[in-house]
Amino acid sequence: MGEATEFGIDGDPGPKRPGLFRRGRSWRPGDLRLARTGSGIPLGASGPAQPSRARAKRVFALLLWLAVTAAAAAVHYHAAQILIPVTWLAVGPLLASLLLAPLATAALAGWAVLLGFGLMLDQPGHPEGLVSRVSVLVLLAAFAVVNAVLRTAAQRRLSQVRAVARVAQSAVMREVPTTVTAGRLASRYLSAAAEAQVGGDLLEVVSSGGRSRWLIGDTRGKGLPAVRLASLAMTSFRDACAQPGLALTEIARVVDQSVTRAVGDEGFVTAVFAEFDPRGWLQLVTCGHPPPLRLAADGSLRTLAPNAYATPLGLHPDIQPTTFSVGAGDRLLFYTDGLLEARDRGGRFFRLEDCADTLRKPDLEAAADELLGRLMAHTGRRLEDDIALLLFEASPSPVPVGARAAEPSYASGARR
Repeated sequence: MGEATEFGIDGDPGPKRPGLFRRGRSWRPGDLRLARTGSGIPLGASGPAQPSRARAKRVFALLLWLAVTAAAAAVHYHAAQILIPVTWLAVGPLLASLLLAPLATAALAGWAVLLGFGLMLDQPGHPEGLVSRVSVLVLLAAFAVVNAVLRTAAQRRLSQVRAVARVAQSAVMREVPTTVTAGRLASRYLSAAAEAQVGGDLLEVVSSGGRSRWLIGDTRGKGLPAVRLASLAMTSFRDACAQPGLALTEIARVVDQSVTRAVGDEGFVTAVFAEFDPRGWLQLVTCGHPPPLRLAADGSLRTLAPNAYATPLGLHPDIQPTTFSVGAGDRLLFYTDGLLEARDRGGRFFRLEDCADTLRKPDLEAAADELLGRLMAHTGRRLEDDIALLLFEASPSPVPVGARAAEPSYASGARR
């Protein structure tokens, strides 16, 4: 059983990957949200705002009130020159409408209008120019209040949509266990969508019969159709794993049939199916997806590349298994292509081969967090694709050492 091919350098992840398709997303996310699928998708905080944010808003409101009052005092004490036009008092309410609640904005707008009327009455002869400026002040103050009301309503609707999206993600992306038979797991999901955590990447882990199986993949497209397809693929994988006696290749064919029926000739899913035997064998079925990396106990980082790549699910793949040996302490990194295609502002790809020190961290969860932290630093927190990753560490085999020499009966494919 030979070693896997060496991991490529200069942004080239080893050998070419026939059948590996890019999804072509091009939107630019704003707020990227990181969720540990191993502990579920965290829901947004409900109820009152957090104390730090509420305190900041109170300070901001006080500063605006002081600024409006100071502007009115300047107009009053420099009436001859009119250094600060009365209409400038509306700047305070307008700024408040961007961040503060409608009631706070209305209070500040009322105070600004009251000061404006006071300045108008304070001017001898009620100059016509000052009256027109106060009229503009009233209109701008009213606009600020209306803007605050509309903004608050829009934020409330957006919060409801985000809550539904998080619940949907929790339903689609089930909780991944942190331990399986003869191994430990750390999983992460990073969505490129600015306003939701729902994406088209898929990750599922099933343990039964003393063996652990998992699926990681990426659907073509984006939005709700991609989420639906990802959910269908993971459900089909779970159902197939629940059937006794099915080999990994048969499970892959079941999922392929489900995807084909759902998308016809217009869609596909790139995927890697994996099955780990506690005796130290790992079987992979690769369908148009980036192969996983193995960080050996000696520190070497290599790809677990198959002998031949199959096309993605839904495109009639020629499903062939490849078997690898995995020793105690070895770590395996499964990921979607968003990790490989992430670029910095200069167009340079993120280099996984430079992250061996990160993947070697004793704490598996810390290693996963730091890997994504380095990715976010590389891209400047700007992603064009979702990212799902699964970090697996093989534990010492619980079976007798002599049993490891015998290759499991299911490993009928190529061995490496």
